[in-house]
Amino acid sequence: MTNKEKEEEIVFIKLCKGLVEICGRINRGEPTYLVNDDYQPFPQPLHEAFQQLSIRWILRDGKMRHASILNLVEKARHSVEAVEPDFCELVDFPDEPLIENQTKPSEECEDYASEYSLSLEIDNNQSYIPRLMETIQKDDLPYQTYTIFRRFIAENPFPSEFDIASLLDKYPEIEEVKDLLEEAYQDAPPQSYDMPLCKKCGGYLDCAAKGIEGCCEPLDEKIYKAPILDTVYCLIRPSLIELRLEKIIKEMGLEVELWPELDKADLKITFPNGKIWAIDAKDWVSATKLARQLSEDGIPDIGQCKSFFVVPDYRFKKLQDKAIFKSKYQENIPLISESDLIKRIKKELK
Repeated sequence: MTNKEKEEEIVFIKLCKGLVEICGRINRGEPTYLVNDDYQPFPQPLHEAFQQLSIRWILRDGKMRHASILNLVEKARHSVEAVEPDFCELVDFPDEPLIENQTKPSEECEDYASEYSLSLEIDNNQSYIPRLMETIQKDDLPYQTYTIFRRFIAENPFPSEFDIASLLDKYPEIEEVKDLLEEAYQDAPPQSYDMPLCKKCGGYLDCAAKGIEGCCEPLDEKIYKAPILDTVYCLIRPSLIELRLEKIIKEMGLEVELWPELDKADLKITFPNGKIWAIDAKDWVSATKLARQLSEDGIPDIGQCKSFFVVPDYRFKKLQDKAIFKSKYQENIPLISESDLIKRIKKELK
């Protein structure tokens, strides 16, 4: 990807992140824009995207394409092309809206928004995950600290003080990164019958999450902490397929390591004969984004003889049917479904 293409994608990610936050405000019964301590009424990513797009429109066309941020939000309810034609290459269907049903971000919009906090080029690298990795390396903590940290969050969207205390008692090394762990959570947000939280991932119930197995089951108990939005999108939901695969493969009698060597892969599978497979699991809805990412990605050497990209069965069929995915993915590493991975493992064990 060229620098220009990367810059364009960053603007689009900021736009999507801001639109997701705007929709969140509306669905919580809040105004579209709020005056906060920084005197910035709109979500910061949306404000930054609008600023960058404004400069682009003036330099390119000599005039503003959209007169205001609210006007831009309204255009996002029509189509990607209505927002900015240059973004059409980034999505599967440019004529579809980024905001559906007036207040619901599209699945592709959420897909791109999830990249916001974990991208090193965005948000000044303030996400707690990159800083966790830096701390582990700087303080010479065991790499397993990352796995313990991430597994706890993935399995505990609503931790109690006792849960956190038990974690620190069992794994004293987590004390070194306790402050980062706390950044993954917030005081429990409001919920109601019309707006419940999902007990599996900690986010508000939404149609995008319904495609994630086990998600979108309403929480029916009192809680004190819940994951922040970035934790839901960037850590918990992507971890569901990884934890699911780990459980299945362990039940087959194999050694499985999650996120080995500070997340060089999602799973490291070791067979009885010593062979190692490296797995990078993806649960993205955007075929365009996934194809481009997989074409650029690799899986670093962790001693494997085989590497695979794996997507959930419910995503795989849709990807196969999309010509855009077939045309953009260069297949440097095989892309297979969860079911196919299990079949290949069984065949290897024979």
